Amino acid sequence: MFQKLRQFKVLHPFTALMLIAIAVRIIVVIFVPGFGSNRELQHPTLFIGFLDKVKSLFGVGQSQGMMLLSRALYATVSLFTVSMVYRLCDLISNKQNAWLLALIPAFSCVMPSFGIIENASAFLGLPLLLYGANVVLRQEVLRQNNLNENVHRTSFLIAGLMLGFGICVWYESAFIVISILLILCLKRNFKGALMTFIGLVISIAFVWVLLLVLNVNPWNYIRL
Repeated sequence: MFQKLRQFKVLHPFTALMLIAIAVRIIVVIFVPGFGSNRELQHPTLFIGFLDKVKSLFGVGQSQGMMLLSRALYATVSLFTVSMVYRLCDLISNKQNAWLLALIPAFSCVMPSFGIIENASAFLGLPLLLYGANVVLRQEVLRQNNLNENVHRTSFLIAGLMLGFGICVWYESAFIVISILLILCLKRNFKGALMTFIGLVISIAFVWVLLLVLNVNPWNYIRL
């Protein structure tokens, strides 16, 4: 049996990784009530404020079923994080190393602690940042092979959109995004950096206008 499992892992490393991550999360969602809770009560976040407003509008309370659904939502988001970590590591190394490194978020349910989320905004913003970084890195690899410039620019625009939405959810991640733009410039990929920056501005401007329409002041939620 173990031989078959090992063979399956060799033939389908990504599928094996995700099955492990799903199994861990099923256990956590059922048996860890604190999973998905936001402990930084002194650090109000825009996303949590938005969720609270939605709950109040629909009259949603803190029932057991609602808490279970909330934990399942967090578990699903963290699965995307596991996937992005694997794909990023696969681009810069190989599938074996990518599989081993991706086991960390697969078992930890996203840092800093197993089963308890210290910062809901960081938890939800991380997948957006990882997706944007994955697109940037993949396009950098393809750029070495002289990929068609039109596809190249569009992909960087999409990456910028995701990074911008990541900043809107998790303000502190702006430092990570600035680092990505600086790396692109150091790699002399000025077109990619420009398209990423344009996508970044578009997504942030969209969220900013939406907040103004909803009469929400985002500055009240920034705590660096």
